[in-house]
Amino acid sequence: MNKKILVSVLVAAILMISIAVVWASQNDKDVVGAVYTMTNDAAGNEVVIFSRDDEGLLTKAGSISTGGIGSGGGLDPLGSQGSLVLSEDHRWLLAVNAGSNEISVFRVLPDGLDLVDKVDSGGVFPVSVTIFHNLVYVLNAGASPNIAGFSLSHRGELTPLAQSTRSLGAGGFAQVGFGFQGEKMVVTDKANNSILVYSVDRNGFPVMNPVISVSNGLVPFGFIFDERGRLLVSEAGSGAVSSYKILHDGTLKVISPSVPNGQAATCWIAGNKRGDVFTANTGSQTLSAYDLKVRNGKLTLRNATAGVADRPIDLSITANGLFLYALDPGNGTVHMFQTKRDGSLTDLGAVPGGLFIFAQGIAAR
Repeated sequence: MNKKILVSVLVAAILMISIAVVWASQNDKDVVGAVYTMTNDAAGNEVVIFSRDDEGLLTKAGSISTGGIGSGGGLDPLGSQGSLVLSEDHRWLLAVNAGSNEISVFRVLPDGLDLVDKVDSGGVFPVSVTIFHNLVYVLNAGASPNIAGFSLSHRGELTPLAQSTRSLGAGGFAQVGFGFQGEKMVVTDKANNSILVYSVDRNGFPVMNPVISVSNGLVPFGFIFDERGRLLVSEAGSGAVSSYKILHDGTLKVISPSVPNGQAATCWIAGNKRGDVFTANTGSQTLSAYDLKVRNGKLTLRNATAGVADRPIDLSITANGLFLYALDPGNGTVHMFQTKRDGSLTDLGAVPGGLFIFAQGIAAR
């Protein structure tokens, strides 16, 4: 082969490689995140994975076993928020296995998940889990309800924290969650219309007895924290959201009392850093939009029916605040919305997930 032919072949090969690299990078660029939900199947629990493109659209990418079993049952069998959660750095995904009383930990990969650990939840019927740095607490809502703590290693392994379990007494508990800087931990009690606040010491242990405040509205369910550590609670019985300041001693000071949306079963809540807050109202088959004033924590209703879905339950919003996703087990889908600058929602449709009515939990990155 003469030099001219050899050079031509090499140039052609380099050109083909360059085209392939560009084509691959263009296709990879489309996938910018993921959304996860949970089958909660009593025959074997799985996490269903959806890839997310830069326009917020989802594509089902597969599923992976949690190694445990779910509860099965009807709509919203866990009666909770936070059954599937991402760590703040999005390295880990934690799932509850309500049927086998376990917690599963997945390592988040660019193209999927890797199950790295599964441990006993320290109680019966785990329904909600929360993570702050290397601390994990789970809410066990079955017989003898409690919260139990774990240490999360850099390899994703959970180790029970001795003497961290706290009995909750009789009630109907919906969510456990770390507050601002991990110094407080909150539990909502639907049955007693109360909100429990635990102070957490520097070693990750909550006080033995929480401060219990009466909820401003009926059936406090899900909650989130704003950027200044204020607490926003959805009220399933009132069809409303209340905002609170958590005082140093753990008592709650009402900021906006029970801002109503006129909808039914306002159970799940999500929000972003710019003050857009959304609720899923399962009984009305709607999503409501609120405006949170970042300066003072006051809430106002923007739109009672900002979105429509079949039977929306769990909600999750992307870290950049641009896209909102609702689990819709009524038709086995995840419903997709774009959040606009004015706090309104643009309906992007629903993506089939092959989910049954007892599916639960959603987390977006």
